[in-house]
Amino acid sequence: EERVRFLSTRRCRHFLAAIAPRLLAAIGRTPDPDATLSSLAAVSDSLGGKGVLWELLSDSPAALDLTVRMCASSPFLASLLVANPGMIDELLDSLVVQRLPGFEALEATLEEVCRNAADISAMLHAFKASQRLRVGIRDMLGLLDVDTTTAALTTIAEVILRRVLAAEEAILVERYGEPMAAGERAGAMVLAMGKFGGREMNYASDLDVVFLYDHEGTTRPSRRRRRSAETTTNGHFFGDLARRVMKAFNASSSQGRLYEIDSRLRPSGSSGPAAIPLAELERYFAADGPAAVWERQALVKVRPVAGPPAASAAAIEIVHRAAYGRPWTADEVESIRGMRLRMEEGAKPANLKRGPGGIVDIEFIAQMLQVVHGGGDASLRTPETRGALAALQRAGRLDREEFLFLDSAYRTLRRIECRLRLVDAAARHDFPAGVEERRRLAHLMVHDDPDGLAAEVAAVTARTRLTFEAIFDRTVAAMSGS
Repeated sequence: EERVRFLSTRRCRHFLAAIAPRLLAAIGRTPDPDATLSSLAAVSDSLGGKGVLWELLSDSPAALDLTVRMCASSPFLASLLVANPGMIDELLDSLVVQRLPGFEALEATLEEVCRNAADISAMLHAFKASQRLRVGIRDMLGLLDVDTTTAALTTIAEVILRRVLAAEEAILVERYGEPMAAGERAGAMVLAMGKFGGREMNYASDLDVVFLYDHEGTTRPSRRRRRSAETTTNGHFFGDLARRVMKAFNASSSQGRLYEIDSRLRPSGSSGPAAIPLAELERYFAADGPAAVWERQALVKVRPVAGPPAASAAAIEIVHRAAYGRPWTADEVESIRGMRLRMEEGAKPANLKRGPGGIVDIEFIAQMLQVVHGGGDASLRTPETRGALAALQRAGRLDREEFLFLDSAYRTLRRIECRLRLVDAAARHDFPAGVEERRRLAHLMVHDDPDGLAAEVAAVTARTRLTFEAIFDRTVAAMSGS
């Protein structure tokens, strides 16, 4: 009944003779034909113009197959298109344009889109949606490996962050003047951490950041506003800037949040200043400073994403001294292991991220070996997990078999994680237990056997946990002299 209703609509009628057999055959090959048809109807309705989608599909068999596959495999991507029907071009260009735009091209595009706009919020949401659709379609088609996918998603977030930071800073400069220190312009910096820092974001990652500024001082109004403008301290200026950026990202709208932005990893946590000076960062992370083991470990993932080059370099020097410039003890390594095991609390065994043998096991192996050995080997100081594993193998800290397995396991689990998000961006990291969910995931993974895929994941996580324990045991024993 649903198919008859759909195929008899006026917008379809002119093109059905040409595409109906192929369309129904393609839909019939999907794991859930009824759900696919329902999603396809929603996409068609969202386009508005009579017959727009069907004319496109009748002209291009490849576009028909792609659209059916998207509607069958990725409710997330289909919902992006429904909410943003003007993005049909982004869907179709994946058939002819194989390469994604780079950082500079994306930044120039967003700059142009936001030019002269009184409120850039809608432009930011539309830009994010269109670029994620470009990435997601190529990911779904298997045109991108997991590193390229996660790096592209990270670049989209980074470009948006820099645009928001610039817009909010311009508003504050107009109000207070430029923040100055000893006659020089003081600068804001943003350090990315976690998945954002490692260029490893998925479709639902939040942004872990720390807001900094380089020098204390006061603002200086421009000549034309010198009489009317109020002045303030640099601490207030940059703190207000950080709060405005976080508000812009976390604000709820009809399109949801831009991103959830989290700055709780900054020194003194959410109760401290929103932005801190470099001098405070250095004091907090000094060898005798109050920073905890987990805070120093987290610095492995730090990467500057905005700010003056000289100040950003100074911040990274502080970060590297804090993470790598002190001797680590066996007790601290055990503390890292204990923290990892506590992260399993509340997670299901099938959780691909926090469950036993999940992604976090591999990340903690890399980070622990990085901080223990990175003081004497600068090549280990990278925020990217796979890059760290490769560097550790070259340095003899992982044997070849360990490296090959961990690298493969990480790529496998991250790829499945990304595909789960294509099915449902708001989903958790649990490998699906239901039959239909497994069939849809297997279809998206181009895997013939849903239960076989589940068995492969179970084997990978079991071996990962054994490898995790063996490497921590070995490291503790070596550091203890036993």
